[in-house]
Amino acid sequence: METDSVVIAEQKDRDLEANALKDTINGSIAGAFGKLIEYPFDTVKVRMQTQDAKTFPTTWSCIKYTYKNEGILRGFFQGIGSPIFGASLENAVLFVSYNQCAQFLEKHAKVTSLQQTVISGAFAGACASLVLTPVELIKCKLQVSNLQNLQAGIKKPTKILPTIKLVLQERGVMGLWQGQSGTLIRETFGGVAWFSTYELLKNYLKSLHDDGRDSDTWELLVSGASAGLAFNASIFPADTLKSVMQTEHMGLLQSAKRVMAKSGVAGFYRGLGITLIRAAPANAAVFYTYETLSKLI
Repeated sequence: METDSVVIAEQKDRDLEANALKDTINGSIAGAFGKLIEYPFDTVKVRMQTQDAKTFPTTWSCIKYTYKNEGILRGFFQGIGSPIFGASLENAVLFVSYNQCAQFLEKHAKVTSLQQTVISGAFAGACASLVLTPVELIKCKLQVSNLQNLQAGIKKPTKILPTIKLVLQERGVMGLWQGQSGTLIRETFGGVAWFSTYELLKNYLKSLHDDGRDSDTWELLVSGASAGLAFNASIFPADTLKSVMQTEHMGLLQSAKRVMAKSGVAGFYRGLGITLIRAAPANAAVFYTYETLSKLI
């Protein structure tokens, strides 16, 4: 009997390791695909967040300026290499940490299904923030650098490696984590909104099936899109602070004061419209790709 229990325990450990590997692979692919869809919208969002209303009165004015002066690839996709890598790593961390935490709670804690989702979502977001901060720091600098170069009459675009090197020279390794507090707040609360919305809506739509079949494609897409909307709508002010912290080298409170001084409360929501537009298809793609790959592998 003791031998049997040891064998069962070892098999469970192997299953956990296999599941973690699957989550890493599937999450990485899903994250890269979603980032490719959302990146042009993200460029506009960051520029709206970091520039005042005089530069870009509306989202459309930002889009027109970027296209006219920089084109599509250089303007909207500037610096995409770092975010593609970051999105792969982020989603790998998100799905691995979320599922591992959920399995731990299921085994060791007496919590409801909703409590399990909330706790696991917060934990996954907190873990992902450590990966995201340096990636988004470089991304934000590249997205804003083209604009600053144009305003200064410089046509040469900024590259990823020189930007990383400059940060390291000026602020050391820890300079890559400028804005970590903003990212931690955003991702912890955002992780709750993201996973909870997806799981609740997916399970609700699935419960409407009379034959007990798996979720349909449209249900996964709608659930993923809704999760993206919930995430971005709930944490957008924190995302604005994070962008200002990383592009202006400011602390959290100093960034908040700067936004308030320049644009008031509305300043915390500049770029929200374009963000919600990009969130629906990008997050639908992330969850659908992840779910599809999980069934195949």
